[in-house]
Amino acid sequence: MKRISLVLSLLFFACSIALAQRTVTGTVMDESGETLIGASVLVKGTTSGTVTDIDGKFSLNVPANAELLVVSYTGFATSEVPLTAANVMDITMSESAAQLNEVVVTALGIRKEKKALGYSVATIGSGAVENRVESDVGRILRGKAAGVDITQTSGVAGSGTNIIIRGYSSINGSNQPLFVVDGVPFNTATNTDRNFVTGGATASSRFLDLDPNNIAEINVLKGLSATVLYGEQGANGVILVTTKNGQGGADAKKGFEISVSQGIARTEIANLPDYQNSYGNGFSGNYGLFFSNWGPAFDVRGSNGISENGTVPHPYGREALNGAFPEFIGAELDYRPYDNVSEFFQAGSVYNTSVNVDKNFGNGISFNANYSYLDDTGFVPENTYQKHNAGIGGKVDLANGLKIQSSLNIVSSNRVSPPASIGFGSNPSGASVFANVLYTPRSVDLAGFPFQNPIDGSQVYYRGGNDIQNPRWGLANMFDTEEINRYFGNVSASYEITDWLSAAYKIGVDTYTQNSRREINKGGSQVPDGQMVTNLRTNTIIDQVLSLNFDTDLSETFNLSGTVGINDRHDKFQRNTVSSSQQFIYGLFDQDNFIEHVGSQYREEEGYFGVFGSVTAGYNRYLYLTASARNDWSSTLESANRSILYPSVSVSFVPTDAFESLQGSRVLNYLKLRAGYGTSARFPSPYNTRTPLGSSTNVSQTPGGQPLNTNFVDNRLGNLNLEPELLGELEFGVEGRFFNNRVGIDFSIYDKQSSDLLVDLDLDPASGYSTTFINAAEVSNKGIEASLNLIPVKTKDFTWDMTWNITKNKNEVISIADGVDQINIAGYTNLGNFAIPGQPFGAIQGSAFVTGPNGGLFVNSAGEYEATNDIEVIGDPNPNYTANWLNSISYKGINLGWQFSYTDGGDIYSVTTATMLARGLTTDTDFDRFLPLILPGEDAEGNENTVQGYAGDYFFAGYFGADEGSIFDATVIRLREISLSYSIPSSLLEKLPFGSISLRLSGENLWYYAPNFPEGVNFDPEVSSLGVGNGRGFDYLTGPTTKKYGATISLTF
Repeated sequence: MKRISLVLSLLFFACSIALAQRTVTGTVMDESGETLIGASVLVKGTTSGTVTDIDGKFSLNVPANAELLVVSYTGFATSEVPLTAANVMDITMSESAAQLNEVVVTALGIRKEKKALGYSVATIGSGAVENRVESDVGRILRGKAAGVDITQTSGVAGSGTNIIIRGYSSINGSNQPLFVVDGVPFNTATNTDRNFVTGGATASSRFLDLDPNNIAEINVLKGLSATVLYGEQGANGVILVTTKNGQGGADAKKGFEISVSQGIARTEIANLPDYQNSYGNGFSGNYGLFFSNWGPAFDVRGSNGISENGTVPHPYGREALNGAFPEFIGAELDYRPYDNVSEFFQAGSVYNTSVNVDKNFGNGISFNANYSYLDDTGFVPENTYQKHNAGIGGKVDLANGLKIQSSLNIVSSNRVSPPASIGFGSNPSGASVFANVLYTPRSVDLAGFPFQNPIDGSQVYYRGGNDIQNPRWGLANMFDTEEINRYFGNVSASYEITDWLSAAYKIGVDTYTQNSRREINKGGSQVPDGQMVTNLRTNTIIDQVLSLNFDTDLSETFNLSGTVGINDRHDKFQRNTVSSSQQFIYGLFDQDNFIEHVGSQYREEEGYFGVFGSVTAGYNRYLYLTASARNDWSSTLESANRSILYPSVSVSFVPTDAFESLQGSRVLNYLKLRAGYGTSARFPSPYNTRTPLGSSTNVSQTPGGQPLNTNFVDNRLGNLNLEPELLGELEFGVEGRFFNNRVGIDFSIYDKQSSDLLVDLDLDPASGYSTTFINAAEVSNKGIEASLNLIPVKTKDFTWDMTWNITKNKNEVISIADGVDQINIAGYTNLGNFAIPGQPFGAIQGSAFVTGPNGGLFVNSAGEYEATNDIEVIGDPNPNYTANWLNSISYKGINLGWQFSYTDGGDIYSVTTATMLARGLTTDTDFDRFLPLILPGEDAEGNENTVQGYAGDYFFAGYFGADEGSIFDATVIRLREISLSYSIPSSLLEKLPFGSISLRLSGENLWYYAPNFPEGVNFDPEVSSLGVGNGRGFDYLTGPTTKKYGATISLTF
């Protein structure tokens, strides 16, 4: 509360100061009179600036002594416009000698001309993220920037999103990028481990706490030469998010403006299988209460367990249920197909309300406040996500060179997830809702069967012994809930000491509590005695930056700019967990209502301190050399190893500015060549250099019956000699615009090497320890990123703008520790992702099919395949490349946009697909099942297999035998999003209280095609049962993905 009070006090104190300034407004347009959206307008010699809105208009606080405005826009020549006494000015930008001179946000929030950068930066404006039916910022960014790999974990509302920039470079450490919101590091962890049991696809990512409608701009720094000023924190790339209140009301165009948007969307399941309706429950053509679908055909009468009337004994008529359901005694059930899957799911909905207030008081004082509410109901019953976002920000820009800025954001959310992760089981004996529903035999009336015993509340289903859980009981009696309360904000002050030197200080705080609960009533098949787990986590980041910034012309041809400063960051994490079992009274969730209890507490603190510097020397505005360095000290290492220096150098050369012969050309408008080399490191998590001591309370008693506390030592031996992981990256690139800026290219090639990676080394148990951490492994990532922008048509009223981007990354594990053949990265030790020298990162290992003498699949005397006893590499989860095609067609206020995404290759182990086939559920198995089948392969002598067998046996053995049978090529093309919007012309609103009115219709993930999966399964490979982390390429009944379509209306006043 003290920090919040300090933030608010400084904000309102600053807002009470008003010195001589004026507000300049205007419109930026091209030579044809078309307004330019997102053009940068800066007061020269200051950091004060803004961007134009959807009508090309801007409003800017200008000091009394200011002389020039610097206006830039992609593909146009930067203009320096003299300020006059007028407060309204129209600015026309010329394309005749256009150059790529826009200003972008770089490390530590420093704005630089893009042509001066020797590295790649991707910029995504607010128009690309706001008013979407998708509320997850990470998912909205999919395909918007080359080199950024973004995948969802599942279609469950509030589930996580995995973001990887330029490949995986650490085996045990995090590969997720650093999020920086308004200059402050932002924690985006999922707080789960990278395995099937405790992690999983339903865990949420904390950047879900961001409100897309409050984002003004996103800049993605990909390479190490771009992120070096963040030191160790920027090793995986940096995503810079500038919020609207973080701008402090800089976008208040008319002095006072209120923006309101209301969105509504429908959420549907995107990919249910196509079920066959010819065969029902049973095996080998005979009826039985199996969890498979190889029973009799539905037209069978009087045989194979089917009566002459086409009925079977009702499964609830068994003696064990006579007391609970006497109505089923002696009852019969029609043996026919039931719609037991599609009826289980529902159509979800998304409601999103957003209000934003901008106020420009004049005299350099501006203010912004916003509020939004999201209500997301998933396609699975009982799956909900609600979120409240509120923010306030302000800025005071004084004539004496002092600027004070502050913002505060508050988030409160609540999420309820169904029992869907692999931790609930992906086989019939488990409790995962997707396993229990998708596996359901066609002749089982899931919707019509009671799911709960009215006597004791326990689950009931068609199988005797209740060894398979009724998914409807699971939804009503198993709950995963998560409550988030978060606030993050900052206070900053900058002072212009001279016209070329300024000082700045910023302090930011990001803190949240996550209260997670798992509640399971007794009476289920997986947790028959009931369970209650409470997990309270708190995470706090306090970050401070003090810097000196300079920008001076040494002569008419030489410019020198840069920054030096210090950064201090402190992280604190705490977790309190209580797990209770053996519920006493059904339906009551209180720790006192359980018999057994296990509690644990964990605390973690770490600190970073860094000094940094960067200097850019520019020659004649066409040649730039930047040298940067940062030195970090980390508390997670011993004193001898905790200091490390990261140097970086980059160069940018613009031939079209350097050579007069290239200027004025209508073919080549702009060309930039760039190169950079950067370094970074990655510190280990706390408490790995020394062996931790733990304490257990009340685990035993003295002979007199008194509680006895015991202490224990962790089974991991501390290593005093641990050092940071090291990273180095070389990058080359070219940017160009051609044919009067109708064609643009941006191409990068990089080589990133990681060494001294931290890995587990097994120890002799006789030592008293099982493992220790050492620096040993090496990983390589090499890739290309290419973007092509075309404007096929451009007139005064009509514009067609399209962009292609493509990413190809090849990673390889170069080496690991001596004497270690492989390291399990994620999953199980006998089926998971592994680091193996000479193999791609995360290679999938599991049992393979035995091969015969000639290399074909071996078929035994029973006519079936066999699995190897040992595991081996059976797949590579990394795609060959990804590509995206984005389009925008505009005509007089109407805009049609769409995005196609394509992923080529990459393997996935899909239990969903294998199970649908092995259990005879989909149309892929709708054939005459009693025709003998012969598996392709060879016998022990190498002869072609001729053994005939039953289809059900073959499908079971083929997909439930060797793990290799469940590996599929994950190539997929999809319509990522499509939208149609209309903005009412401002001329029609002159007599109305509205500044603007727009309507947007949109859809996401409306179509996809995965050609290498069986047609009837309809599987979408963009899922991950391993959740957010280093694991990839596993589907353990993760569940279907979603498609959304809806509408948003936006108003300004």
